[in-house]
Amino acid sequence: MSLEKLSTDRQRDGERGSVLIMTALSMLLLILMVGLCIDISRIYTVRAELQNAADAAALTAAKELNGGDLGIDAAVTRANQIANSYGFGKGAVTISSITFARNLYPDTDYVSAATAKNNPANIRFVKVITGSASTAMLFASTALGPSWSENRQAVAGNSGIAPTTICDFFPAAVAIQFPLAAVGTVMPLKFNQGTGTAAVLAEKDYIILEVPDINGNGTGETAVLTAGIPNFCKKLGDNINMTPSSNKNNGPRNSGDGINTRFNDYANGYGNALQPNIYHPDANIREGITHEEYVNGSPITAPTTNTQWIEKDRRMLIMPIIMPNGAPPLQASYPSYTTGIQYWGLFFLKSKAYVENGNCSANPLCGAMTVELVSISPPLNPVVPTGESSSVTLPVIFR
Repeated sequence: MSLEKLSTDRQRDGERGSVLIMTALSMLLLILMVGLCIDISRIYTVRAELQNAADAAALTAAKELNGGDLGIDAAVTRANQIANSYGFGKGAVTISSITFARNLYPDTDYVSAATAKNNPANIRFVKVITGSASTAMLFASTALGPSWSENRQAVAGNSGIAPTTICDFFPAAVAIQFPLAAVGTVMPLKFNQGTGTAAVLAEKDYIILEVPDINGNGTGETAVLTAGIPNFCKKLGDNINMTPSSNKNNGPRNSGDGINTRFNDYANGYGNALQPNIYHPDANIREGITHEEYVNGSPITAPTTNTQWIEKDRRMLIMPIIMPNGAPPLQASYPSYTTGIQYWGLFFLKSKAYVENGNCSANPLCGAMTVELVSISPPLNPVVPTGESSSVTLPVIFR
């Protein structure tokens, strides 16, 4: 063997060793990166659960505020009860503090329940802060420590106080002709999915909205959206994005299935996602009544099952109102599926949405719901039926 060949063989042996080392280092780096992604995703899962618990507790507490001492006590009790329905594994979410204030800001004005009861008539907002939840780090302990702890908070109050911004509204835009229908008008709202390239909404059509916190807009996403999964905050004039994904092959039926959870009707499918402990039945599931009858509690049909999950006002839907399409001065279409919110509307859901099994493309009424217009914000209509309000007054999340 020549000296030249021997030298070449030794160089190749050295290169093989270098490749092995580089491969091992690359695999280690890949494993660490995957592990970091896993830990971060677990952090975000816990964070979302904490935020959902804080939102639900604050909303529930705000519903109990009635200007009296008992309303303060009931707010504290109900906030703790609702938070216990959220949790990780076998551990419930805890509440760190529940405080009250007359004004939304500043945070330093929020006081304890005992102090709030000294002047309960002025209490209009409630802030809920969850206890801290820890997530053990499996791979990211070097960067983030052995565990990651955090809590979340939410502030809720009556939407009539500042009606321009609404959170967790019903995720559908309604097209209503100007001048707007009078308060008390009963109207059928028909499902619309757009054309695939543009949204063309006729008078009293509704269309499902894109929600950034949800991945996808297929059958399951549409069902849980209309059932009431928390979405986002918007104010008058903000753009909203409509989705062409909830099409006639799935959208109307799935939208209706989500809507009908309010009537204690839970459709199968959707990964078993439509559950009464998450999407509660209304306290009165009687169909065909007026909003005034609903408010007065007569006539009433209470659910006979899932009674532990009953929630008042589930049939009250806050939706953004936009312009319908048509001849000028109406806009011809929404080519980018985007438009601004013109008004907020509060609607009473009179009856179940119409649904049928399978493809609904042959039935234009599939997914339609019948509602009564209760109020518009900002208020426009001078005609207000007896017992009704002229502004949106449901409790909502403000921050």
